Amino acid sequence: MSMLAVLTFGTITTSCRNNDDDTNEQPAQGSIDAAVGTYKGKLNTSNTNSVYEWFDAIVIVTKEGSNKLKITTKSGEEYSYVTPKTFTVETGAFFGENTQDIVSLTGSLEGIFHYYGSNKNIKVITAEQATTDVYFNFEGVKQ
Repeated sequence: MSMLAVLTFGTITTSCRNNDDDTNEQPAQGSIDAAVGTYKGKLNTSNTNSVYEWFDAIVIVTKEGSNKLKITTKSGEEYSYVTPKTFTVETGAFFGENTQDIVSLTGSLEGIFHYYGSNKNIKVITAEQATTDVYFNFEGVKQ
């Protein structure tokens, strides 16, 4: 019972904060430039017949606007047939304190993009949006 009282009091206290300056503080927005670059790592995809996996695959992340990142594979490689994707992203400290992480927006139809600012790694899981799309998963480190 005392835990319920503490939670109720905490909610009331927090929600009744006095804000005399009438400004709405927004979280600090960082640049998405940190994620731009070339990455080397493991890429995999599959079809109805097999699973395909490449180590030392090269993925390139380019900036397509102030909040968009395009993910493509290096051309001319055995895995280059996978479908490039452009993600709308946001910045923040999502994976630890004092880091500049970059993630795709929740509910993104393209899939999931995570840039871990602490170690400069990315994780990409793409989704098929057309019958001709070839999805891929990639985990790699910035070169």
